[in-house]
Amino acid sequence: MVNNYKRFIQNQFEKVKSTASEFISSSSEEQEDSAIELNPQYYVELKAIADMQHTTVQAIVNGIVVQYLASLPYEATPLSVDQKEDNPLLYLDGICKLED
Repeated sequence: MVNNYKRFIQNQFEKVKSTASEFISSSSEEQEDSAIELNPQYYVELKAIADMQHTTVQAIVNGIVVQYLASLPYEATPLSVDQKEDNPLLYLDGICKLED
């Protein structure tokens, strides 16, 4: 009986370790996806500008992205039938917008 309990505890511990390992590896993959690559020449130029302005390249790039996104005309992307079937509230939202 003690051996069964010990084996059960060891199995549970291995499951927890495995789940934690998967969680940690998926977190690091998500962090990698948020990184972007800059042309090395542009990075050097941005770094020089950032140094003169006492800021970071990231702050400059974030500002550029914000300006770019603000300049785009807003167009709602049409929803596919599959998306509407997966989420029936999207159908309701579409019906409400038709009445407005």
